[in-house]
Amino acid sequence: MNDPTISTIKRLFALSGNRCAYENCTLPIVESSGAVTGIICHIKARNKGGPRFDAKQTAEDRHSFGNLVLMCARHGKLIDCDPRTYTVELLKSIKAAHENRNGSIELSQLDAAKAEALFRDYRSLYIKTRGHVMVNSPGGIQGTHVTVKTTKSKVKVMPAEGTLGSNALCRNYVKHLIDRYNEFASKQPQRTKFSFAAIYSHIKKQFGADWERTLLSQFDGLVSMLQQRINNTRLGGINQGKGFPNYSSFAEYRSKYVGGSGV
Repeated sequence: MNDPTISTIKRLFALSGNRCAYENCTLPIVESSGAVTGIICHIKARNKGGPRFDAKQTAEDRHSFGNLVLMCARHGKLIDCDPRTYTVELLKSIKAAHENRNGSIELSQLDAAKAEALFRDYRSLYIKTRGHVMVNSPGGIQGTHVTVKTTKSKVKVMPAEGTLGSNALCRNYVKHLIDRYNEFASKQPQRTKFSFAAIYSHIKKQFGADWERTLLSQFDGLVSMLQQRINNTRLGGINQGKGFPNYSSFAEYRSKYVGGSGV
């Protein structure tokens, strides 16, 4: 078995109460919009070299209910960056305490759909075809520099779990705002030639990563920053004065492109 089963994920989701297992964290695993912002974490890593990997563990046990726990992107990253603190025993204790608090394994139709979205999101990040690599993903290939040798002409690097690039809807909405900002800002009187790349550098400086690698937990902050910058442009101010919108809200964008049903 190379992946958890859908029944395992539904059981995990039900017992999680759609909340991160980390103590006192109330962040959801799947937002009410349907956006998947949490991750399926392996207590003992799914691949050799990953945190807490156990070579004696069978493939079936590696992807079983007992070896999996649901967390938000921030805490999922935290436990894998510090495996000496977050030992197997500690994570099993965290998992048990969290699931005992929630207790019920009954899933509503809506929660079942959220669990299925989480399962699809997980599978999209672990592509088994040749020539695909995951960077900075728990249980995937990790390191400051990764050298890939392949006979294929192109290698596709998959977005890491819990990042903007791993969620198509959130990623595309942020790109909509970036493009709108560049459109408005480029029409202002400029002392020097306008740089369309400047906004990407600003995002990296403020949020600590390239825009597509920004954590989904930072989505609201990134959106707010971009919307404010659009509104602060000369054209943005004119539109506001006339009562014209400068951009689609996230709810409007979701409704337009996914019919309001979520990701």
